[in-house]
Amino acid sequence: MTRERWAQIGITIELLIIARTLGEIFRLRHVHGANFSVATAMPYVGGALIAACFCWASVTLYFLRRYRLSAWIAVVTIILLLAYKIVMIRS
Repeated sequence: MTRERWAQIGITIELLIIARTLGEIFRLRHVHGANFSVATAMPYVGGALIAACFCWASVTLYFLRRYRLSAWIAVVTIILLLAYKIVMIRS
């Protein structure tokens, strides 16, 4: 597999992470119903913002033809979000 393909896979994974994180907010709203608060969703919003910023960086580097760096940013994003989930969300 080429570096370009790895960068494409990384960007795709980052976009899926963003969609999954934002979907989790809707799931929480459905589960909690009237008891849903912004405070409940804030850790997930933070995770989505982290993923969106790193995804933006990956896409920018991809279009600048820095495929290896783009792929590595995707890997760092996954590790960072796993650590964020352990520390902030704990589930």
